[in-house]
Amino acid sequence: MSRRAFIGVLGVTTIVVAACSSSGPTSHTTQGKPLIYEPTTGVTFSDDFNPYDPNSVASSVGMKSIIYEPLVEFDQLDPTAAGTHYWLATAYAFQNGGKDLQITLRTGVKFSNGAPFGPNDVAATFTAMNNPKADVPGVAPQVAPPTISGNNVTLHFSTPQYTGLWAILGTTYIMQASVANQIAQNPTLQIAHPVGTGPFELDSYSSSLIKFKPNPHYWGGTPPESEVEVPSVATNAAASDALVSDQLDWAGNDIPNIYASFVNLDPQTNHAWFASGSTVALRFNLNPGNGGATGINEAAVRKAVSYGIDRNALALLGESGYEEPATSSGGLILPAQKAFLPADNSLTNDLSTTGNVPDPATAKTDNLPAGDDVYDILTSGGWKAPASSSFNSGTGTYKSGGNCDGTNVANCWTKGSEIIKFSVYDPVPFSDYWEDASLISQELQTLGMDVTTKPAQGYSDWNANISGNNSAWQTAIHWGQGGQIPYTQYEDWLDYSNATTAAHFEGYSNASAEADLQTYAGTDPSDTATLYPAVQALEKIMSTDVPEAPLLYGADWNVYSSAKYVGWPDQSQPYMDPSPSDPQMPYILMQLKPAS
Repeated sequence: MSRRAFIGVLGVTTIVVAACSSSGPTSHTTQGKPLIYEPTTGVTFSDDFNPYDPNSVASSVGMKSIIYEPLVEFDQLDPTAAGTHYWLATAYAFQNGGKDLQITLRTGVKFSNGAPFGPNDVAATFTAMNNPKADVPGVAPQVAPPTISGNNVTLHFSTPQYTGLWAILGTTYIMQASVANQIAQNPTLQIAHPVGTGPFELDSYSSSLIKFKPNPHYWGGTPPESEVEVPSVATNAAASDALVSDQLDWAGNDIPNIYASFVNLDPQTNHAWFASGSTVALRFNLNPGNGGATGINEAAVRKAVSYGIDRNALALLGESGYEEPATSSGGLILPAQKAFLPADNSLTNDLSTTGNVPDPATAKTDNLPAGDDVYDILTSGGWKAPASSSFNSGTGTYKSGGNCDGTNVANCWTKGSEIIKFSVYDPVPFSDYWEDASLISQELQTLGMDVTTKPAQGYSDWNANISGNNSAWQTAIHWGQGGQIPYTQYEDWLDYSNATTAAHFEGYSNASAEADLQTYAGTDPSDTATLYPAVQALEKIMSTDVPEAPLLYGADWNVYSSAKYVGWPDQSQPYMDPSPSDPQMPYILMQLKPAS
């Protein structure tokens, strides 16, 4: 599956930015063969390329930026100046204490229909973003319409936007003003004939294959690819078969045993590089009428669920060893964000990577401190241990009388007439997440919780349900928004006020978290004395309230062939996040060269 993580809010310490690592793409005089890529599996294609509808094919597959471009291409793996590439913008500057953001636009740019690009298009696009249903997490509401002065557009916010650059400049895709004005009224408007500034334009659509042809008016010159094709791929196994049979050049999903099944077959041309880009977590649906789940509305239960999961098993069996188990309940991406951990080490390695699953030989549960195992957490929360089990907290020994699978309450934790009961809802085509869900079910049933799996047949129905239908799911495994700094993931997990965040969809509201987020967003990154306590307060909320249970450090999936094209980002040249997804597609496509 793809990790379409909207990653990274850059740690900007300067108020005016006037330099960049590149002036834009490089034009190519030679075009190669069609490039066939697959950003994710299990998506039902639809003839809709609206970049602001989360259920359009452009959003679901992660191919918005082929057509519509951002103002800046940020390398989400590199927070330094070298990772900033100006694209439709040539400069930006904060004003008014970070509340106003002035953007200077590139000149000479045209849309794929030949119409000129200019400030009115940018202003109209950001005006459309004020509709809370427009799916751009991280773009704060604007307090006044954008203002235009020559080739500059200034955005006006009620709060400083030091942490908002990734969303504002990096994942807001610019549309023609005429279309943006319609999106402002109807963010789910169907767009069958998209027009953008990107290197490619739509050539043909079918429910099984989408083709793009070079944009003849592209400001960056001629793309190296003569055509880009995106086939509908049902499963991760089907993607593996397509790679081996040379029917796919680039894949963005987890393929089990990728080295044996693909890379080692021809190491000269077959490659895989999985950069770590997010924190994968178990989401909890806390809305009323959440499909009949019991127990998970209590923080103690959510924490016990988290502490009971064998993360090593998820990493090795579910993710084929491509992802590392999460070690901190605070949710940071480690080790990259370790500077933000509390100095007292309270959130360092506080998650047991083996969980509380009893060892059959010794009946030993874990080596966590007293009070930090499933038994202690649940009993402290008023839950009664399974009648069929025995536990000695002094020696840490546990004996289970049998699995809690709903057939025998004696095997389950109880409180009054309730047991802990919920399902894990994920798409079957996401073979890694589906295996993870099965492992979590088995592990937690052993610990006295009635946990089952609920299949979604594909990405589209799953995504629509977890982002809108409050009763169709109870828990779900989902990748995080990522980021070089913690704000991006925390804003998604903890900001209920934003109608497009995971917190809003899950029904999780915490006034303290939202206040800490505001402090974080309004603090210049150089003021660490203010910044670090705000970040650590958010970590503590994640750890104690557990709105999401960190599971893994998610890979940005990237499997590719250099038979047709060379110049891919890899370990030796990590010039951009390597996944075939938004927003980095224009940058990568323009860096490739036909293989000789």
